[in-house]
Amino acid sequence: MIANTLRKIRRHGILGSANLLYERLRRKSAYDIWRCRNGQEYTNPTDAELLKIERALKDSGVPVQDYDPSPAGFTDFKAAEYFPSDYHGGIQSGVWDEKLLEHWIAAEVLDLFKYGKDDIYVDVAACGSPWAQVLRARHGIQSFAIDLEVPYSFSTLDFYIKENATRTHFADASVRGLSLQCAFEMFLDSDDIELVPEIKRILIPGGKAIILPLYMHTHYCAYSTPEFFAKGYSDIGAVEYVQLGAWGVPSSRKYDAVSLKERLLDIIEREGLEYTILVLRNKAEFGSEIHCHFILEITKPGNDR
Repeated sequence: MIANTLRKIRRHGILGSANLLYERLRRKSAYDIWRCRNGQEYTNPTDAELLKIERALKDSGVPVQDYDPSPAGFTDFKAAEYFPSDYHGGIQSGVWDEKLLEHWIAAEVLDLFKYGKDDIYVDVAACGSPWAQVLRARHGIQSFAIDLEVPYSFSTLDFYIKENATRTHFADASVRGLSLQCAFEMFLDSDDIELVPEIKRILIPGGKAIILPLYMHTHYCAYSTPEFFAKGYSDIGAVEYVQLGAWGVPSSRKYDAVSLKERLLDIIEREGLEYTILVLRNKAEFGSEIHCHFILEITKPGNDR
């Protein structure tokens, strides 16, 4: 417990750690739990419901493509220790394999480890991830991490940048690849829509953006944690649920087939971009707690250099 506290202080500073503790206590207050007493708690789609979503996508004219990456490749990635043992709560957290798998799949689909020294990669909504830092150190990739806040432990690194992903500082046609790991669903209001033209602007011809997991459900919905529930953070028209087992999430969006097409995929096409929806078919081979199912790949047409 003491070691964990010291790690948090090193990462966020004394004042930052105190503020985090205060916010956690406030947000998990009995009042917030009581206020949500009549709210319906969110549940993830079942395997049968995921198949139903796939059928709905196909019925909407949206093709899905099977994706079966190599478990041996993921084993090698884990053995390479790109992430510290306390990342996202550590190996025993229940989300360790999922978090590492998301980064590995993004790297595989982007061909990230084949980037040249002048190629730019952006980890969007990186939060406290060391991914950009380790990619620079091990592979010499011009990697950047952007988010609305930069954690204290990365605040001295000029490639960890505080900015909105829909309005970045990157020059036109300068980025070869970008990815969002378990982040896109928390883009509030119209930021999910507004990200698309920004992707078009900054990607080089042939460049790619990867969003995973692409969270979906049988109906257009979202969940909020107790301190944000029923306060207007979720999209109009989306059924709002409460997530009692977490905190700090104003709204986590889950598209259905219709809302995905109308809200996002049609915009991608109108911007002249191309997309592919991948379905992770062999997720059981990567661990017992893998929930990644849909993956969105967005490509800017043209020849990658």
